[in-house]
Amino acid sequence: MPSWLRYIDRRTLHRRTGVRPDQLKQEDFARYAPVARAFAESHLALLQRLPLSICPSFLQQIEQLDSSFPAERATLQRMCDFLLQLAQDRLTALTEPFREIHLSSQLEKKDWVQAPAEFIAELTAELWSSGQIDRFRAASVALFAAVPAPEELPDRLTLVVLGQDATAPASTVLRKVGRRGVTLTALRAEELSSQIFAAFRRHAEASSEPYAHWYVDGGDPWKDSYRTIAGTVAVSYPELDPVRIQTLSRMEQIVSSGNAGAEEMRARMTAMNAQELGTYTVTADPVLRRFYTELFTQSSGPQIFSTTFVQWTGRELVRRAQPRTLLLRYAPRQRYQPFNEMLREPEPSSLDPEGSLRDAEMAAYYTWIEMNRITAPGKGSYVVWLENTSRAVIIGNGAPGGTESSNPMNLEQALKQFC
Repeated sequence: MPSWLRYIDRRTLHRRTGVRPDQLKQEDFARYAPVARAFAESHLALLQRLPLSICPSFLQQIEQLDSSFPAERATLQRMCDFLLQLAQDRLTALTEPFREIHLSSQLEKKDWVQAPAEFIAELTAELWSSGQIDRFRAASVALFAAVPAPEELPDRLTLVVLGQDATAPASTVLRKVGRRGVTLTALRAEELSSQIFAAFRRHAEASSEPYAHWYVDGGDPWKDSYRTIAGTVAVSYPELDPVRIQTLSRMEQIVSSGNAGAEEMRARMTAMNAQELGTYTVTADPVLRRFYTELFTQSSGPQIFSTTFVQWTGRELVRRAQPRTLLLRYAPRQRYQPFNEMLREPEPSSLDPEGSLRDAEMAAYYTWIEMNRITAPGKGSYVVWLENTSRAVIIGNGAPGGTESSNPMNLEQALKQFC
């Protein structure tokens, strides 16, 4: 029997519509990948106790475990194990608000076990249209807040480089992040890239966990050998051109079809996979393959603007990989043009360094906010350098906000003094 026919038979065999969580069986997860299947089977007792309005959200995360980052796996494991150990009355109290969510009969009949993502998309639309979205959010916040944070949180170092080729006066830049830390004005610009590499390497060498350290570049990356540092992933916008250009081509086809509404575009992009976008040509790693694919199919902007790519990648890494060491380097993006022209021209016709600097400035501030969500107090160091200048901002436990230092020092000395 052909392999594709065996797959269809197996999927049909285990396809059950209108199933309630308390009716779940181990065989319902037969088509899941190995890690996901084992996890679902070992946590079956918890899944059976969850309301239908929230159970598919757990299954969506479980279904993707084989291509998830270690941090994502650990977060899901900690949450499920905690809930599984709760007394029945405590779990009931946390999940009762979800049971009060009214679902349509059409939604209840969906095959949410085999297609949790599709169920969640329809559930979200139904929650909005029925006015139940605020109740659902409040219930979700309460549920996740009940899960204790890890006892040990690592030190994190974030480095942001921006302003490449921009000519704006240095004194007018980095004001927003500057209010949160110390502005350094006497760094040696010609040595900063090598000092950043040294700081990255020193910090990363404290942990060799896979996917724990990241260098993301919006243009041609520095020549320093970041990839040789254990646990480090280095990726650049040009390196992912095959995936980006193929995504743009698919987007143009959707626009040309006349069915280019926002919801239609989003649904069709989300359905794109690594195979059809050629992500296998840039990496053989299944975790990175999924991550790079979703950077372009589940976002708005990275397909066209390099600055958006760097910001979006950083945001998704904080949310999913929870990096210990993160370097984001912005490069000039293309100038704004009519949308259809930008779809047809994957290579920028002209660059906008000044506009890119303003994009990156705001993005640097957002990155600081996002890193704070996963960083314990006193365990985070944050540096923003205006490239090719002597100016940088450093935020840390010993960096008084809104101050300035004109003392000559290198980056290592600054980190020791202010972080």
